[in-house]
Amino acid sequence: MKTAFTMAVLCAGLMGTAQADGWSMMPVQDPDWSPDFTLAATAGPMNVDVSEVGSDTALGAQLSLNCPWFTPPAGNIRQQFNFNRFDNDGLKLQTFEVNPRWYAGSGNLTYGVGPGFGYVRANPEDDASDSMWAFQLGTDVEYRQGALFAGASVRQQFTRGGDADNLLGQVKVGVNF
Repeated sequence: MKTAFTMAVLCAGLMGTAQADGWSMMPVQDPDWSPDFTLAATAGPMNVDVSEVGSDTALGAQLSLNCPWFTPPAGNIRQQFNFNRFDNDGLKLQTFEVNPRWYAGSGNLTYGVGPGFGYVRANPEDDASDSMWAFQLGTDVEYRQGALFAGASVRQQFTRGGDADNLLGQVKVGVNF
Protein backbone atom coordinates (compact mmCIF):
# COMPACT_ATOMS: atom_id res chain seq x y z
CA MET A 1 0.00 0.00 0.00
CA LYS A 2 2.82 2.37 0.89
CA THR A 3 4.52 1.61 -2.46
CA ALA A 4 1.29 2.23 -4.41
CA PHE A 5 0.82 5.59 -2.68
CA THR A 6 4.43 6.56 -3.42
CA MET A 7 4.00 5.63 -7.09
CA ALA A 8 0.76 7.65 -7.33
CA VAL A 9 2.45 10.74 -5.86
CA LEU A 10 5.42 10.29 -8.19
CA CYS A 11 3.16 9.96 -11.26
CA ALA A 12 1.16 13.06 -10.28
CA GLY A 13 4.41 14.99 -9.90
CA LEU A 14 5.69 13.77 -13.25
CA MET A 15 2.47 14.84 -14.98
CA GLY A 16 2.83 18.40 -13.74
CA THR A 17 6.52 18.51 -14.62
CA ALA A 18 5.94 16.89 -18.01
CA GLN A 19 3.44 19.48 -19.12
CA ALA A 20 5.71 22.32 -17.97
CA ASP A 21 8.81 21.13 -19.88
CA GLY A 22 7.43 20.53 -23.37
CA TRP A 23 6.22 17.00 -22.77
CA SER A 24 2.76 16.15 -24.02
CA MET A 25 0.32 14.00 -22.10
CA MET A 26 -1.90 11.25 -23.49
CA PRO A 27 -0.69 11.15 -27.13
CA VAL A 28 -3.02 8.16 -27.53
CA GLN A 29 -5.87 10.70 -27.77
CA ASP A 30 -4.30 12.32 -30.86
CA PRO A 31 -5.91 10.91 -34.04
CA ASP A 32 -2.46 10.74 -35.68
CA TRP A 33 -0.92 8.65 -32.87
CA SER A 34 0.08 5.10 -33.79
CA PRO A 35 1.28 2.39 -31.38
CA ASP A 36 3.73 0.95 -33.96
CA PHE A 37 3.67 -2.49 -32.30
CA THR A 38 6.73 -4.74 -32.48
CA LEU A 39 6.83 -8.43 -31.52
CA ALA A 40 10.24 -10.10 -31.18
CA ALA A 41 11.89 -13.31 -30.05
CA THR A 42 14.81 -12.74 -27.67
CA ALA A 43 17.84 -14.80 -26.66
CA GLY A 44 21.08 -14.19 -24.83
CA PRO A 45 23.25 -14.92 -21.82
CA MET A 46 21.88 -14.32 -18.33
CA ASN A 47 24.35 -14.25 -15.46
CA VAL A 48 22.67 -14.85 -12.09
CA ASP A 49 24.54 -13.47 -9.07
CA VAL A 50 24.06 -16.72 -7.13
CA SER A 51 27.62 -18.09 -7.29
CA GLU A 52 26.73 -21.75 -7.79
CA VAL A 53 24.43 -20.97 -10.74
CA GLY A 54 26.51 -18.79 -13.08
CA SER A 55 25.29 -18.02 -16.57
CA ASP A 56 23.37 -19.70 -19.35
CA THR A 57 21.06 -18.74 -22.20
CA ALA A 58 17.75 -17.04 -21.45
CA LEU A 59 15.02 -17.25 -24.08
CA GLY A 60 12.03 -14.96 -24.28
CA ALA A 61 9.75 -12.60 -26.13
CA GLN A 62 9.22 -8.85 -26.28
CA LEU A 63 6.17 -6.80 -27.20
CA SER A 64 6.75 -3.06 -27.55
CA LEU A 65 4.79 0.00 -28.57
CA ASN A 66 5.00 3.78 -28.57
CA CYS A 67 4.12 5.18 -25.17
CA PRO A 68 0.41 6.08 -25.03
CA TRP A 69 0.84 8.28 -21.91
CA PHE A 70 3.82 10.60 -22.55
CA THR A 71 5.63 12.15 -25.50
CA PRO A 72 8.99 13.77 -24.67
CA PRO A 73 10.10 17.02 -26.30
CA ALA A 74 12.83 15.04 -28.14
CA GLY A 75 13.14 11.38 -29.00
CA ASN A 76 10.49 8.76 -28.31
CA ILE A 77 9.41 6.58 -25.39
CA ARG A 78 8.57 2.95 -26.12
CA GLN A 79 6.91 0.64 -23.62
CA GLN A 80 8.57 -2.79 -23.68
CA PHE A 81 7.01 -5.89 -22.14
CA ASN A 82 9.48 -8.75 -21.78
CA PHE A 83 9.10 -12.38 -20.74
CA ASN A 84 12.25 -14.46 -20.18
CA ARG A 85 12.99 -18.05 -19.14
CA PHE A 86 16.30 -19.22 -17.67
CA ASP A 87 17.31 -22.73 -16.52
CA ASN A 88 20.78 -23.60 -15.22
CA ASP A 89 22.24 -25.76 -12.45
CA GLY A 90 18.90 -26.39 -10.75
CA LEU A 91 17.71 -22.77 -10.84
CA LYS A 92 14.80 -21.89 -13.10
CA LEU A 93 13.72 -18.28 -13.46
CA GLN A 94 10.75 -16.75 -15.23
CA THR A 95 10.74 -12.96 -15.48
CA PHE A 96 7.99 -10.61 -16.59
CA GLU A 97 9.25 -7.06 -17.09
CA VAL A 98 7.90 -3.65 -18.04
CA ASN A 99 10.78 -1.57 -19.41
CA PRO A 100 9.95 1.91 -20.71
CA ARG A 101 12.83 3.20 -22.79
CA TRP A 102 13.59 6.68 -24.06
CA TYR A 103 14.94 6.39 -27.61
CA ALA A 104 17.00 8.83 -29.67
CA GLY A 105 18.67 8.45 -33.01
CA SER A 106 18.07 9.16 -36.63
CA GLY A 107 16.51 7.12 -39.36
CA ASN A 108 15.99 3.43 -38.75
CA LEU A 109 18.64 3.05 -36.01
CA THR A 110 17.76 4.19 -32.47
CA TYR A 111 19.40 3.95 -29.05
CA GLY A 112 17.41 3.64 -25.82
CA VAL A 113 17.94 3.81 -22.10
CA GLY A 114 15.63 3.51 -19.12
CA PRO A 115 14.44 1.82 -15.97
CA GLY A 116 12.03 -1.03 -15.53
CA PHE A 117 10.23 -3.12 -13.00
CA GLY A 118 9.36 -6.76 -13.01
CA TYR A 119 8.16 -9.89 -11.29
CA VAL A 120 10.45 -12.92 -10.98
CA ARG A 121 9.47 -16.51 -10.22
CA ALA A 122 12.28 -18.80 -9.14
CA ASN A 123 11.74 -22.54 -9.71
CA PRO A 124 8.13 -22.09 -10.90
CA GLU A 125 7.44 -25.84 -11.16
CA ASP A 126 8.37 -26.35 -7.50
CA ASP A 127 5.65 -26.16 -4.83
CA ALA A 128 8.00 -23.98 -2.80
CA SER A 129 8.67 -21.54 -5.64
CA ASP A 130 9.92 -18.13 -4.64
CA SER A 131 8.41 -15.01 -6.23
CA MET A 132 9.87 -11.53 -5.93
CA TRP A 133 9.58 -8.02 -7.32
CA ALA A 134 12.45 -6.58 -9.32
CA PHE A 135 13.83 -3.29 -10.58
CA GLN A 136 16.09 -2.97 -13.59
CA LEU A 137 18.17 -0.50 -15.58
CA GLY A 138 18.88 -1.13 -19.22
CA THR A 139 20.01 0.10 -22.59
CA ASP A 140 19.01 -0.95 -26.11
CA VAL A 141 19.90 -0.43 -29.74
CA GLU A 142 17.19 -1.15 -32.32
CA TYR A 143 16.90 -1.20 -36.10
CA ARG A 144 13.59 -0.98 -37.95
CA GLN A 145 13.14 -1.28 -41.72
CA GLY A 146 9.57 -1.86 -42.86
CA ALA A 147 8.38 -5.05 -41.17
CA LEU A 148 11.92 -6.10 -40.13
CA PHE A 149 13.00 -5.52 -36.53
CA ALA A 150 16.41 -6.35 -35.04
CA GLY A 151 18.04 -5.18 -31.84
CA ALA A 152 20.20 -5.86 -28.84
CA SER A 153 19.85 -4.95 -25.19
CA VAL A 154 21.61 -5.22 -21.87
CA ARG A 155 19.93 -4.83 -18.50
CA GLN A 156 20.83 -5.33 -14.85
CA GLN A 157 18.00 -6.63 -12.67
CA PHE A 158 17.88 -6.21 -8.90
CA THR A 159 15.45 -8.50 -7.09
CA ARG A 160 13.87 -7.86 -3.73
CA GLY A 161 16.17 -9.49 -1.21
CA GLY A 162 18.86 -9.96 -3.89
CA ASP A 163 18.08 -13.67 -4.24
CA ALA A 164 18.06 -13.64 -8.05
CA ASP A 165 19.87 -10.47 -9.15
CA ASN A 166 21.00 -10.96 -12.73
CA LEU A 167 22.58 -9.39 -15.79
CA LEU A 168 20.98 -10.14 -19.16
CA GLY A 169 22.31 -9.39 -22.63
CA GLN A 170 20.11 -10.36 -25.54
CA VAL A 171 19.54 -10.08 -29.24
CA LYS A 172 16.04 -9.42 -30.54
CA VAL A 173 14.59 -10.32 -33.93
CA GLY A 174 10.99 -9.74 -34.88
CA VAL A 175 8.27 -8.00 -36.82
CA ASN A 176 6.99 -4.41 -36.86
CA PHE A 177 3.23 -4.07 -37.32
